[in-house]
Amino acid sequence: MRRWIIASVLGVVLIALIVALLAPTFRHQEQYAALRERGVPTEARIEYCSSTVGSNLTFSGGITCPATFELHGASVSEDLLGLPAPLRTGAEVRVVADPHDVGDVYPLRDVRTDYRSGWVTNDTLIAALAALLLVATIASQVIVVRNRRSARRES
Repeated sequence: MRRWIIASVLGVVLIALIVALLAPTFRHQEQYAALRERGVPTEARIEYCSSTVGSNLTFSGGITCPATFELHGASVSEDLLGLPAPLRTGAEVRVVADPHDVGDVYPLRDVRTDYRSGWVTNDTLIAALAALLLVATIASQVIVVRNRRSARRES
């Protein structure tokens, strides 16, 4: 009985981990779809770039690159999202901005190729591993239950 409780808790934890890791990917898909539909291409100038916590850009890690660009005649300064590596200060990059949510600013090439919104990211690979562990946990419990039933029938 104790093993069953431990396996159940492990299963719930793994499901929560999978959801937590995949939720940002679904959000990126929504952002990219909105940018493809109504995004405005423009040139942005990088103010500076810095890496945040997380050496492999997983969990809280990432790159902060505030950029200034023109959107409908107004100067806007927002963090440029979806960068695989920091850019040099003063660099100009072609971006797509959402006029309904100016916080959604991604490199134009990124939006066209789905680089950061694609399904193969560090987080989705970890989620896939968690899913495999969940399947293994469920399979082990099924085997235990079947073995117990077999033992009861034989005795």
